[in-house]
Amino acid sequence: MSRMRANLRDWRATVLNRHRMLLAAKTAVAAAIAWAVVPLLPFVNNEYSYYAPFGVLVVMYPTVAATARTGGQTLLGLAIGIGLGVGALGATEYFDIPPVIPLAAVVAVGVLLGGIRHLGAGRDILAVAAVFVLLLAGQAGADDYPLSYLVTMGVGVVVGLVVNLVVVPPLYFQWAGGKLTTLRETTGGFLDTLADHVDDPEPAQVDAAVAHLDAMTDEVRREVTEADDSARANPRGKRHLREQEDNARRLHSMEQTVAATRDLAEVVAGRNPAALEDMTDTARARFAEAIRACAQLTDTAIDDDSLDTRLRDANDALEAYLNELPSASVTSSTKAQRIEPAIFLRRIIDASAPFASADTTDGPAPDTPSG
Repeated sequence: MSRMRANLRDWRATVLNRHRMLLAAKTAVAAAIAWAVVPLLPFVNNEYSYYAPFGVLVVMYPTVAATARTGGQTLLGLAIGIGLGVGALGATEYFDIPPVIPLAAVVAVGVLLGGIRHLGAGRDILAVAAVFVLLLAGQAGADDYPLSYLVTMGVGVVVGLVVNLVVVPPLYFQWAGGKLTTLRETTGGFLDTLADHVDDPEPAQVDAAVAHLDAMTDEVRREVTEADDSARANPRGKRHLREQEDNARRLHSMEQTVAATRDLAEVVAGRNPAALEDMTDTARARFAEAIRACAQLTDTAIDDDSLDTRLRDANDALEAYLNELPSASVTSSTKAQRIEPAIFLRRIIDASAPFASADTTDGPAPDTPSG
């Protein structure tokens, strides 16, 4: 039951968020406008006006830049496909060959041309356009089909771009910032869990949490990239440069934190036995305290007044852990492995340090244990 509620919350967050609803409303308006405009155009058969709303659907993306990019690629792919279909139709009539031969040739060539990466979204429509022209333009009274097809789709593309640009051009910095906050809180919670399992590792639980964290990081990276994309060709973008810069810094920090947390999880899960070998009970306790201090630091927002204090606490906890490391590790051949947990903790602390005051960023370097 709880799983169903969680899935329902995820569905609502994905489908019924305000950005998606705005996109749906703008797409509907653009499709209606495109449908109404096409009959007013000269040299276009109204019979094919349904391609105009289809053009809107093809190019209506959450960001203005993506809509413009996709629109250009779609029209280019469409033009190439129409040209291919017209050429195949002419060859069929000139050489009087069975239609199945040019059909197979058009499909094969269209699929091959679809491998051109620079065509982007146009790759998907190229072969389809060629087949449509070959099959439909050859019908009686359909000589104007290729031009009508291209123009009506073009109308849809242009209307979609204009509507997306004029009607509340979207910016996703706040949305991406919220995703970064969720990632930060999740990572802090996972570190707290690791601290609880220093003496009682549960590899399966750790693996599941790491996989979830990696998937969330990939999702957040995409959200931040889309937010950056939303500022391109957007008249509102220049007013939000600070948010864009903050998100970029936060993403860089979280990528470092997640990477170090993943490495730390390998230690806690027992996959690097030498790292915890010969560690006293006191050292293990200090290790857990250092992880928990890093969890609290990671869980602190960059504009939180307590960030400086928690950064100092994390540095102090790391130093206390270093002081409790067994002195045997100084001369042991496994010294590098035994110092690794401190290195991972240092990286987590360093990832948050740029957001704190300059006088709180100095901390112990995990070189040689002093105890």
